[in-house]
Amino acid sequence: MPSSISSSEGTIAMAAAPPRRWALTWLLALLTAAALVGYAEYHWRALGYRPNVRDSAQLWSMQRDRVYAADPTPLVLLGASRIEFAIDINMLKELLPRYQAVMLAQNAHYPLAALHDLANDERFHGVVLCDLEAGGLERGYTDMQQPLVDYYHKQWAPSWNLHRRLLTHWQHRAVVADPDLGLTASALRLIDGAAAPRPDYFRFHPDRSGDIDYTQVDVQAARKHFGEVLANSDQLHADVAPEQWRADLTQVYEWTKRIQARGGQVIFYQSPTGPTLTRIEAIRHPKALYWDRFAADSPAPVLDAMDDPTLSAFELPDDSHLDYRSKPAYTRALVEALVRRGWLQK
Repeated sequence: MPSSISSSEGTIAMAAAPPRRWALTWLLALLTAAALVGYAEYHWRALGYRPNVRDSAQLWSMQRDRVYAADPTPLVLLGASRIEFAIDINMLKELLPRYQAVMLAQNAHYPLAALHDLANDERFHGVVLCDLEAGGLERGYTDMQQPLVDYYHKQWAPSWNLHRRLLTHWQHRAVVADPDLGLTASALRLIDGAAAPRPDYFRFHPDRSGDIDYTQVDVQAARKHFGEVLANSDQLHADVAPEQWRADLTQVYEWTKRIQARGGQVIFYQSPTGPTLTRIEAIRHPKALYWDRFAADSPAPVLDAMDDPTLSAFELPDDSHLDYRSKPAYTRALVEALVRRGWLQK
């Protein structure tokens, strides 16, 4: 009998040993992986890299979900890079507690498709601040943001929402969350003898607002580029003649009235530009023939920043965008301009 018990205990002991060894193996593997990730994070930060949220259709869709709030009122920011990199969302919240800022601007893409989408959405009753210049109102640019709109309505789902939230949290806090700086990409560059990518001079936040650090940019080269374009100004002309351009605005007016009929509001805004771009725009779209006609006919209020001394006074290093250090002051100036005209309420 004793030997039988002894044999049974021995069997139990041998059966229990492998799981303990596997647990130790997994623990060592996890610690090794954590050490490698930690070293990579330290390495990239020491070289001047910083976490950067990567913009995507999913990140845009997360913001698009936020246009339905009733209190505070959604304040939807439409446009391209000028407003995306100019608005300090935290400052906006502080100055306008009645509103919830929703960033739907997209770099290098005019916003008419997004405006159209909100006009067709019977559940939207908020405020739209739509930033674009005369050229951005041309009918040919209507669909520039349509891929984002299509993704939201056809592919966006709760599972992707959860995925994007987790990914955004990771990217916002870790440099190695950037696919170009991860372990796999770094190993491939090491094998190929390729150099690491330069640190980004711009950063996106989880709310999709962005910062540009012009101390990391060759500002003179950017200005030279615009100067070269201006030197060929004899080739500059509007894509659409004034009469046709004004006729094509009918669709924009219809969308605006649709939002207004539901109790919503639209404000059209043209961001400030530096001397070079201002001269180019004056050649392509003379203000009296384009923007001023739009301002006169629009069913919604229209503001040109160049007509407001406070807004036009801001320095634009590349003639088009603000340095991130100027964002709080610019946001305050814009809010005060809109409130002063009675278009927004504090």
